[in-house]
Amino acid sequence: MNADYQDVTGALKVALAGRLDTEGVGDVELGFSARVATSAVPVIVDLSAVEFLASLGVRMFIATGRVLAAKGGKLILFAPTEEVLDIIETMGLDEILPVAADEAAALALAHG
Repeated sequence: MNADYQDVTGALKVALAGRLDTEGVGDVELGFSARVATSAVPVIVDLSAVEFLASLGVRMFIATGRVLAAKGGKLILFAPTEEVLDIIETMGLDEILPVAADEAAALALAHG
């Protein structure tokens, strides 16, 4: 699992690649949580290269999203594959965090 962080148009973009399973979450969770939770701008997370999302990955997003929300921030997921979107919807993550179709839609939600 890889995580790439980039500043884009008043937001922090995190591009994740690989499997967010036990091993993958272990690879990125500490850095992701630390970097995202301390962000002073909205955070958009690119899921287009995420092959699988396990419950630990969902937990990571919920926990980080709650920390950001408590500080008045936003965490927005975008561009999940069909398989990952199915998991997001089945687990109800889309009822807790916004999920956008693409980066432009995620940025619109971030600044809306």
